[in-house]
Amino acid sequence: MSDFEPQLAVAKKQKRLPTISGPGLFWMLIILTLVLFGLAVSMLGKSQNFGNDLPTPTETVSADTKLSRIYTVSYKGGVFSPTNLRIHAGDTVRFKNEGIFPIRIVSGPDSILVGLDSIGDIPQGSYFSFTFAAKGIFDYHNDRNTKETGTIIVR
Repeated sequence: MSDFEPQLAVAKKQKRLPTISGPGLFWMLIILTLVLFGLAVSMLGKSQNFGNDLPTPTETVSADTKLSRIYTVSYKGGVFSPTNLRIHAGDTVRFKNEGIFPIRIVSGPDSILVGLDSIGDIPQGSYFSFTFAAKGIFDYHNDRNTKETGTIIVR
């Protein structure tokens, strides 16, 4: 006789994962697409500023009870916004650098305004303030690129 013993073999059933097909798969893809679209809009929407670069006046009271204002001129992408700004004597203009490179703001070569000079670079996210005491038309530009200009009209 041989040393062979019969053994009982039990077949194991493999667990099958449920498959998603038909309308279930379709709705899952729609929900996933909407979630991804919502994330993209929320992330990209925060960095966009769709032309809302209007000057924001801030009222302050001076000693002679005349109201002076603070205006903001933003610089981004090689453009000052607003390019032309009308203010009153005694008002302050803040030049804010929203670009990625530093800028230096100086008065134009033909300008009669002495002293409009940021003295050094204005890094990204920083600003330079200047109070206009005299009436007139004052041109300024980015010293790094003289084609990037603007005008302040003081009444």
